[in-house]
Amino acid sequence: MLALAWRNVLRHARRSALTMLAVALGLCALIFLWGFNDGVHNAMMRNLQEVIVGSLQIHRQGFFHHPRLSDELPNPARVHALLRQRGLDRYADRLRTFALAAGADVSEGLVLLGVHPALEMRVTRLAQKVAKGRFLRDNDEAACVLGRTTARNLGVSVGDSLVLLSEDRYGALAAERVRLVGIIDSGEMGIDRGLAIVPLGFLQRMLAMSGRISGVVLQLPRARLEQETMALRTALGDGYEVLRWYDMYPMMKQWVELEDGFYYIFLSIVLLIVAAGIMNTVLMSMLERIHEFGVMLALGCRPWRLAGMVVIEAMILGFAGVLLGACAGLLLVSYFHDAGIDLSHQMTTITRFYIEPVVRTEINTEHLVDTVCSVLLAAVLASVWPALRAMRLEPVEAIHHV
Repeated sequence: MLALAWRNVLRHARRSALTMLAVALGLCALIFLWGFNDGVHNAMMRNLQEVIVGSLQIHRQGFFHHPRLSDELPNPARVHALLRQRGLDRYADRLRTFALAAGADVSEGLVLLGVHPALEMRVTRLAQKVAKGRFLRDNDEAACVLGRTTARNLGVSVGDSLVLLSEDRYGALAAERVRLVGIIDSGEMGIDRGLAIVPLGFLQRMLAMSGRISGVVLQLPRARLEQETMALRTALGDGYEVLRWYDMYPMMKQWVELEDGFYYIFLSIVLLIVAAGIMNTVLMSMLERIHEFGVMLALGCRPWRLAGMVVIEAMILGFAGVLLGACAGLLLVSYFHDAGIDLSHQMTTITRFYIEPVVRTEINTEHLVDTVCSVLLAAVLASVWPALRAMRLEPVEAIHHV
């Protein structure tokens, strides 16, 4: 049956080639669109994690949603030891509170974030977002880095002084004058406005929080995120919260899932077109060979064998089209991953959503497998009706069919 199916495909080589080409073009377009979609989404998720959020954050239970200075991280040494034990070395301590920043004539409320400069640069890319001046250094004392919008609102520039006013651990007012050493221009509103970054040791002394921190931020490979989250939650137990980036910012993940849903709808439409094309080719081939089928049935060929031959013909067309389309689609994805697609002129404000203006295509394995398997399944399903018609043929009527 395989040999006969192959000969039947070659009998009408032009028609078979057009069908394979249609399948290949459809699959190539789907793979490229998935590559563009995944390239945008993966860049968004990486940027969110690498710029400031991290892959994981560990706090006292309930701190993230209701941050208070008194809810310090219990036993930081135990947390550090556990992270080292699991081979997680990309982590940094942070101390977070709220403060009032005052320039010469203007004041503004903001989040005051204390970081260890050297460790922070191993975990996030905040230092790379500094557009003017520099990032914090380990030997800095009363130094500060502000977002572009905050610096503009306060009327300060690099080298100027400003006053930070907050409450210490005991509820008393604490104020310090700091020097602005750098201005961040990330394009993201939450960073450029409402955030001040100071050295961790300086902030601990200012707030009477010596040796105390609010939490630990980690950077992990994507493949280890779920595994390490479960392991850390189990090892730390009650009293701690171990939050993945999408636990803290679920809207980003939901946005990605929503857009993926639209692409699956588009995939379904293309599959219908592919299935219709294959079914048309196979059905035409079957109708042209009804006389031959009648002879085969009269010679003792089982109807199910005829149906199997029709299905095999559709699978050959589908597999050849999938092979050609997958190769072409992956080549396109690979090319534009290196070359990039520059959309900076069309989307000038997309950086606030952590989207890169130059999109580099990349396709997730899950989406590639789903798409290829769906096209192959569509080819098989498209052969069902022609195969059923072949099974129902009566030998005498089929032999006399013109």
